[in-house]
Amino acid sequence: MKQKTERLLKRGAAFLLALMLLVPGALLRPEQAYGKYHDTNLNTFVHPMPETSEGTAGEMMQIKMRIGYYNDTHGFYAPQTDYITDVHVRLSNDETYLLIKNENGNIVDDTGEDQTFAEFLEEYMQETNKTHVTNAEKERIEKIWEAGRAQGQNDGAAGYGKVYYAVPVETGSYPLEVNEELFTQDVYFDKLMKGEMREATFNVKVRHDIEEGYYAIPVTVYYNIPPRKDADYKGSAHTEYINIYLTKEGTEIKEPQSVTTEDKQFVLGEGQSTPVGTYPDVMNYSIRMRNQKKKVYDLTVHMETSLGDQKAIVTHPGISTANSSDFPFEINEANYDRNYETVDTGEVIEVPYSMAIKRVTTSAYYPLSYTLTFRTEPEGDLYKETYSYYIKINNPAMDDPKAEEEKTSQEWNANTATKARLIVDSYRLEPEKVYAGDTFALVLDLKNASEDIPATNILLTFVSETTEDKSAIFATDNGANSVVINSLPAGSTTQVRMIYTAKAGVDQGSYKITIKEKYDSPEYKNAEEEVSVDVPVYQYARLSTSSFEVMPSSLEVGSESNVMFGINNTGKVTLYNVSVKFTADSIKENNAYIGNIKPGSTGNVDVMLSAIAATTDDGTVKAEISYEDEYGNVSTETKEFELFVTEAMEDMGMDGMYDPSMMGDMPEDEGGIMDLLQKNLVAVIGGAAIAVLLAVFGIRRYRKKKLEKETMTDDEI
Repeated sequence: MKQKTERLLKRGAAFLLALMLLVPGALLRPEQAYGKYHDTNLNTFVHPMPETSEGTAGEMMQIKMRIGYYNDTHGFYAPQTDYITDVHVRLSNDETYLLIKNENGNIVDDTGEDQTFAEFLEEYMQETNKTHVTNAEKERIEKIWEAGRAQGQNDGAAGYGKVYYAVPVETGSYPLEVNEELFTQDVYFDKLMKGEMREATFNVKVRHDIEEGYYAIPVTVYYNIPPRKDADYKGSAHTEYINIYLTKEGTEIKEPQSVTTEDKQFVLGEGQSTPVGTYPDVMNYSIRMRNQKKKVYDLTVHMETSLGDQKAIVTHPGISTANSSDFPFEINEANYDRNYETVDTGEVIEVPYSMAIKRVTTSAYYPLSYTLTFRTEPEGDLYKETYSYYIKINNPAMDDPKAEEEKTSQEWNANTATKARLIVDSYRLEPEKVYAGDTFALVLDLKNASEDIPATNILLTFVSETTEDKSAIFATDNGANSVVINSLPAGSTTQVRMIYTAKAGVDQGSYKITIKEKYDSPEYKNAEEEVSVDVPVYQYARLSTSSFEVMPSSLEVGSESNVMFGINNTGKVTLYNVSVKFTADSIKENNAYIGNIKPGSTGNVDVMLSAIAATTDDGTVKAEISYEDEYGNVSTETKEFELFVTEAMEDMGMDGMYDPSMMGDMPEDEGGIMDLLQKNLVAVIGGAAIAVLLAVFGIRRYRKKKLEKETMTDDEI
C-alpha cells in the first residue's frame, strides 16, 4: 500500500507538472516568444552538434543536429535492432509530444495504474528476447524506469494521456516563422546503422519578436523497424527536442541570396562503391546523387578542379606522396558543370564524368569537392551545398618514387614513340542532300584504329573550305568549331555531331571540311593529324518566263497562231534538255525543244499552234516546261496564256455573192459591170490574202528580232 501511495504521489507530481506547463501555453497567449531549454541527454535519436545553432531575430538561420541511436545506452526508447530504415527527420508542429513512455515505447496510461518495475523489466526482456539480465544492466534499466516516471518523453503518437510541451506552436511561444516550407522540410536516410551519426540541417527564419535566450525546438524522427522472427514490420515516430540560441541583435531582415548547407539535400554515392581509375586509361565514372528532401529546380553540380587544403590518402606505404595534394586529372574543359532542370524527391541522378588521369598522379584516394546550387521553388532563393567524394587512382609507374624520374630522364624520340591513330570510320549528313543556304548536321564516327594504344585529351578542330573572299562555305550554328573528347580507347569509336549552314551563294559542287586532330598517347604527347570529308552542296534550279506574245490571240478553227516567249535561267545550275509542251482542248498538242540553258541565259520559244475546236472554256492554254538536272532528274513547271478559237464562217462561193438583179440591165456587148467584177474578184481576193500573209510575216519577224534583242541584253547583264 505504501509503495502504491508513493507511486500515486509521483504520478500526481507529474500531472501537476503537466498542468504547470499546459496553462501558460494553452490559456495565456504571450505577446512575445519566450525561451525554454531542454535536457537532451536522454534523447534517443536527436543529438546536438558540438556548437549550438544560433540565430538572430528576423533573419534566416540553420538548425543543425546529429541523428543516430545506440540500443544499449541512450534514450528511453532505442530500437533493439542493428539498423532502422526509411528514416525521415522533420521539424514538428504537433502539440502532443510530452508523453510518458518506457524504454520499449509503451505509453504510460493516465489512470495512475503505472507499471511496476518488475512489470517493466519483464516486458523489456520479452521485447529484447532476453531470458536474464545482469545486475549492472538491471540497475541501468531501473534508472530509465525511474526517469521515465519523472520526465515525459516526446512522441508523435496521439490519442494517449498527454503533457503539453513548453513551446507549443499555436500559443505564440514558438520562435520560428511558420510558413508552408517550415514543416515540409525532410531529411531522409534509407538506412541508419546502430551507432552511426548522420547530420540534418533545416533552413528557418526567426521571428522578429523573440526574446534572447535558448529555445527547445521539437523534431520528429519517422522510421521503420526491420521485421524480426517474433514481430511484424512496423513503422514508428519519435519526437525529441534540439536547443537553439536566439538573440535580439540585428533585427533587420537579411534574406541571403545563397544559403550554405552541408550534405543535406542530396546523398552522394547512393548504392555504389568507390570509383577506380588506372593510368594511362581514361577514367569514366558517374556519381549517384539521391535527393532526400523536397523537389529542387535549376540544379548545377560543379566539380572543383583543385583539392584545396585537402590531401589524398595514399593506397599503401612506401610510395611518393609528393603529388597527393594535386588535382589528379587533366583539365580539358572550361568547367565541369552538370545542369538539371528539376530533381524530384527521392529521385536518383547519375552525374557522369570522363577524365584523363595525369601522368604524375600518385596512387591514392582523392577527395574531390563538389558544389551544388539549386532552388526549392521555381523562382525561389538559390541554395548552395558542398560535398566531398572519394575516388581511387592507381598509377603503377608512380608507386616507385624513382620510376618517374628515370622515365623523364630518357630522351624522347618522335620516330620511335608510338601513338594512337584516329580516323573517320564513317560519316553521314542529315538531311542526306545539302542545299546552299540550308542547315544540316555532319555526324562523324571517329575511331581509334590502334590495336593497343589509347588516345586522351583529344581536341578536334573543324575547318571549312573557303570562297575566294576567304569566307567559310560552312558556318557552325553556334560559332564554335572545336570538340573535346577526354579519351578514346584502342579500337573504340565515338560519335561527333556538328551543326552547319551552307553558304547560300556558292556554286553547286563538293566542298571539304578538314578535321585537325590533336591528342595524347602514353608515349606521344600532342600528336597532330588531319582528316577531311567531302560535303556535296546542291543549288535549287530556278527559272522565269518573259511575257507570252500570241498572234493572233483569237482565230478560227483551222487557222494557226504564233506563240513566242523566253525561258530565263535565274538559278546557278544549268537546265538540261529544256522543252515545252502546249495543251488545250481547242488546239492541237505541240512540243518545242529548246535544249540546254546555262545560268543567267535565256532560251527562246517560237511555235505555231493549230486551232482544232472552238473554245468552250476561258481560253487557257497550258505551257508545261520540263528540264533535267545534271543527274537526269526531271522537273516541270507550268505556265498559262489565253488563246480563243471560234468556229469558221461558212463559204458562200462566188455565185452566192452575186445577184444580177441588183445591178439592173447592162449592155450585152459590154457584159455589164458584174461580169467585170466577177472576172477580177479572184485577183482582188488573192491580192488581199497575200497582203495579210506579208503583214503576219512582218510582225513575226519584228517580234522575233525584238525578243532576240531583249535576250542579248539579258545575257550582257
